[in-house]
Amino acid sequence: MEALEAIFKRVSVRHYEDRPVEKEKLLLLAKAAHKAPTGGNTPYRRVMIIDDPKTLEMIKKIAPGFLSNAPAAILIYTDLTVAERGLGRLGRDICSLIDSGAAASNVAVAAIQLGLATCFTKSYSEVGMKQVLEIPDNFRTDVLVQVGYPAHDRLRPIKRKAGSDVVYHNRHGVLFNE
Repeated sequence: MEALEAIFKRVSVRHYEDRPVEKEKLLLLAKAAHKAPTGGNTPYRRVMIIDDPKTLEMIKKIAPGFLSNAPAAILIYTDLTVAERGLGRLGRDICSLIDSGAAASNVAVAAIQLGLATCFTKSYSEVGMKQVLEIPDNFRTDVLVQVGYPAHDRLRPIKRKAGSDVVYHNRHGVLFNE
């Protein structure tokens, strides 16, 4: 599958088949996350595969945005000490967040090729997430990516909101003419 094809096929999915995702596929998604850039090539990104049903149920209790029946999730998170030591406050507060988004995007695009679907989640209790997953205080959880096989009978096209695809050309306010 071509990269652009996967990008244009990607949608957020909240209904999954009732079957586990193979560990090999989850590992490929984690590797895709690690291929995303980091500011200054600083090794602050961490990736966690979560596929234990009891752990996922605990996460759902603290994550109002985890609305699906996804059988797995991939957490992208940051070692704040490493980020600050490598790039200062800019690395800790900005670069690492941008890079976590890039990592999550890599996961979403790679999932398409593997026959999987994803949904990003950030609406959760940071304290609760760290407690459930035993993450130390010097880390920040950035984005949780729900993963599973999409329930094709539940896929619905999303209506794009007006103004969501505006492209400017060289200056703000000057629309790009195709």
